[in-house]
Amino acid sequence: MLALTPWAKRSMALLPRTETPFSWVPEEFTNLFNRMFTGWPLAEMIERPEWGMTTEEREKEFVVRVELPGFELAEVKVELLGERLTVEAEHREATEEKTPEKTERAYAHVKRVITLPPELEMEKAEATYRNGVLEVHVPRKPEATGRRIEVKT
Repeated sequence: MLALTPWAKRSMALLPRTETPFSWVPEEFTNLFNRMFTGWPLAEMIERPEWGMTTEEREKEFVVRVELPGFELAEVKVELLGERLTVEAEHREATEEKTPEKTERAYAHVKRVITLPPELEMEKAEATYRNGVLEVHVPRKPEATGRRIEVKT
């Protein structure tokens, strides 16, 4: 008997799509996240595009450029262990005055690690630091540079 009963469509009053009971939730999470990580040192380091690193593969060498503005040569450390190149720079501001007005201390730390291709001569690597840009040049092994093959018809 129930199968023969016609089903009537009911009209339900829905809330407008722009205003739902929980439309405030995403905005609140965004505000909470921004408040939690404001002033967090790692977040500030990630947002700095001036501390970029670029690589360039040339025919006879591999070049790594790391931008380190504001760092002195003595604050920069470059290590090559196996095929891993590590560039690290740390700056601590020397504070000779101890006044109540100056409670902040400048501190900056940058560390970049890159795995180099295996066909490089790691023992012949050279690094130069000029105008806030560190360049590391690593020459290729002679057998890795390849040779041209003449195509005959």
